[in-house]
Amino acid sequence: MKKLITSLLIAAATVRGISKCQAMSATASNEVPATTTNGSLGEIILPILFIVFLVFMLVSMIRYFLDYRLKNKLIERGMAEQLSAYLLEKNDREKQNEAIKLAILFSGLGVGLTTVYFTAPLDIHSLAVMAISLGLSYLAYSLYLKKQNK
Repeated sequence: MKKLITSLLIAAATVRGISKCQAMSATASNEVPATTTNGSLGEIILPILFIVFLVFMLVSMIRYFLDYRLKNKLIERGMAEQLSAYLLEKNDREKQNEAIKLAILFSGLGVGLTTVYFTAPLDIHSLAVMAISLGLSYLAYSLYLKKQNK
């Protein structure tokens, strides 16, 4: 997971660097920049990615801390360490469902970003498209879970 986060941050920094280089080259050659919006794509995506990264790290840290406390409490009550580790470990079905959830969400995110790209200028409708695509992704995941439970 750390590799994924690191690669996302590197990709975001690369997008920001490319957008600045394009803006500088357009200014140097007295051309009008290709974007017609007030901000570049990097200025929109990087703060969102940074906030998502911070929230993800905070939730992960809280989850690990609470799992650690629960495991210690179980050991203090006389439960074997192997049994407490077994109770806190996810089974194969949960791991598969989590992988499917991430695949569906990232697919929805890709569809949303592609739609935003082809419906330029970046404005408030871009956020609406992204919200709708992520909402539809969660709906698809819930339908998948309902089908699995039958």
